[in-house]
Amino acid sequence: MTYRNTLHAGDLQELAVVMESTGLFYDFEILVALEVLEAFIERGEASGYYCLVAEQDNHCVGYAVFGPTPCTRSGWDIYWMAVSKDLQGKGLGSEMMSRVEKTITTQGGTQIWIETSGRKDYVPTRDFYNKHGYVIMAELPDFYAPGDSKVIYGKKVYICNKD
Repeated sequence: MTYRNTLHAGDLQELAVVMESTGLFYDFEILVALEVLEAFIERGEASGYYCLVAEQDNHCVGYAVFGPTPCTRSGWDIYWMAVSKDLQGKGLGSEMMSRVEKTITTQGGTQIWIETSGRKDYVPTRDFYNKHGYVIMAELPDFYAPGDSKVIYGKKVYICNKD
């Protein structure tokens, strides 16, 4: 497995397949995620986003998009994170989370926020966040749709030296 913090236009189709493979994202969510990725390709970190891509055999198999939370001094959001369905449960997501958190702390981040769905099919996702020390900070009932709440997780992290 290799990792990179760059994104190429040719990655977009492969990352769409990664998202589709999870069975969790609606089509319109994938379109929004691709728009965010396109913004990163066009403007890099000036877009307000950072990106991590995991590759296996020169193919994208996972990614995360994250960035500073607007109007905060040291808060960061993890906006999107997905791992190919066939690689879930094998440590790739945990390795990616570790790398994302390290990038955030070396950039001076002290608080990480993640928003996700309260749907039943997101239980493994929420368990993943719990496993990595994230705690539920709020839940907004019926936010995404009737019966689909927004669950907001948070975690305090400690600044690392950039060395």
